[in-house]
Amino acid sequence: MSRGSGTREATEERFAERAAHARAQRLRRWLAGLLVVAALVGLGWVVAFSPALDTREVAVSGADPADVERIERIAADEIGTPLVRVDGDGLADRITDEVPGAAHVEVESGWPNTLNVNVTSRVPALAIRGEGDRYRLLDLEGVVIRTVDKAPRGVPTVRAEGDVEVSGHGVRAALGMLEALPEETRPRVKGITVDSADQISFRLGGTQVIWGDGSSPDVKVEVIEILVAKKPEVIDVSAPDTPVTKG
Repeated sequence: MSRGSGTREATEERFAERAAHARAQRLRRWLAGLLVVAALVGLGWVVAFSPALDTREVAVSGADPADVERIERIAADEIGTPLVRVDGDGLADRITDEVPGAAHVEVESGWPNTLNVNVTSRVPALAIRGEGDRYRLLDLEGVVIRTVDKAPRGVPTVRAEGDVEVSGHGVRAALGMLEALPEETRPRVKGITVDSADQISFRLGGTQVIWGDGSSPDVKVEVIEILVAKKPEVIDVSAPDTPVTKG
């Protein structure tokens, strides 16, 4: 055999070996990729369809105790649904629609089996006396939170003169008055009364304040803060430019 022929055969053998090695590497990469895909498919099935990660309990935080049971009942519709498939935004919207006391709701997954419902509750600002001596609780936005038999401590009650129903205008006037007052002053407000002309009066500590209508609330607040320090029996700021005190 000639020298050239031997060299050619050796070269062809090396090429064949390299080609076989390359095919083997491609096969290994393909098999590795197939295993990764299979693992991802399996993981996806476990997360989305396996009962191992189903919703089994609901944990409600931040809600008023009076609303917890109702919120739990709504969220319980998701029991048995894999956590990853729960429509958190949809559930949050449903709760805020059906539970007036829930101002804002966030739904989060608590792996492996808990649905966390985090609630920001509305804070009662007024208790409106109605029929049967029951009270509607409203927040500062005027949202009716719930109806109760007794006004909560620290929430001022509102009644109309003559024991008639407080009008919508009267409610808005009372809310406007409370909103104008400094936050630290509101807990001292008691016994809000609305007359037939929707004029507001209330007690601030030991002083009766005649607020009047909803005009010039900022001026009225400034005048009250100055005059109440003298502890008069009555402050009339219905005309804030010419306030009147008695006692």
